[in-house]
Amino acid sequence: MNNVIPRSIIQLKFHPMAAAFALSIGTTARAQHVGDIGLRIVDGAVATAEIGASGYGDARRVFGGTMGDTGTAWFTSNPGYDAPPGGFPVGSRLGIRFTGPILAWDGDSFEPTAPSGPLAGERLRISYLTLSAISGEGPVAGLDLAVQSDGGWHRHISMTLLPATGSAMPDAGVYLVPLQAYSTASGVGSSAEYWLVLNGGDTPENYAAAFAAAESAMSPPGCIGDLDNDGAIGGADLGIMLGNWGLPGAGDLDSSGAVNGADLGSLLGMWGACP
Repeated sequence: MNNVIPRSIIQLKFHPMAAAFALSIGTTARAQHVGDIGLRIVDGAVATAEIGASGYGDARRVFGGTMGDTGTAWFTSNPGYDAPPGGFPVGSRLGIRFTGPILAWDGDSFEPTAPSGPLAGERLRISYLTLSAISGEGPVAGLDLAVQSDGGWHRHISMTLLPATGSAMPDAGVYLVPLQAYSTASGVGSSAEYWLVLNGGDTPENYAAAFAAAESAMSPPGCIGDLDNDGAIGGADLGIMLGNWGLPGAGDLDSSGAVNGADLGSLLGMWGACP
């Protein structure tokens, strides 16, 4: 199995506190803008936020969607992405990329669907017009599109769940897609990894449980170095970081686009129990 898969993702457990929000995703994602993923520059890097009826809300790194919500099986273009006018330099581009393989909910945890993983091997294709990228067993370069003339960015990226090799269609289930947003603007770092939880024909109850597990597994803001989500920063977190050295995703604490010495210094500086 590829070392870039954070242990905190593979061992996600159900946490009921987030279930109510998970059940609401299906309605909010259908409205224009509401339910989309907000993108802004915060502290010199792209940051993700929820978009509600009143506009851009709090920082968020777990979002939801439903395959087939537009009438085509195993396809969705929701949630979309929104950046406010003036949010990014005109002439630059914004994009998204995979930080690892997609995962599937087994009722208790998320497991890799990569061919070398325990499940069938479904993949996700993202596309926009002639641009496309397909998830793999590790990080995969994505696609980026030009910032609008007003400095904003509103796009709905097409997402298609692909079946395992030799299968006619994907298995029904709840899938977690690890992603990162990035900007081509000089001096603007990539976002922290965020997760998109997609319901691919599973029950509302299973989707709620899976979404809640993803919510619970995201490290709290004050302890971003807790990569295995055990409440402390220690040797296991160091191992995850070293296994992802030079790559985006887990361990990229400063959202520079790759795990490096600066991230290692930050991790060592936070060593011990989380606040």
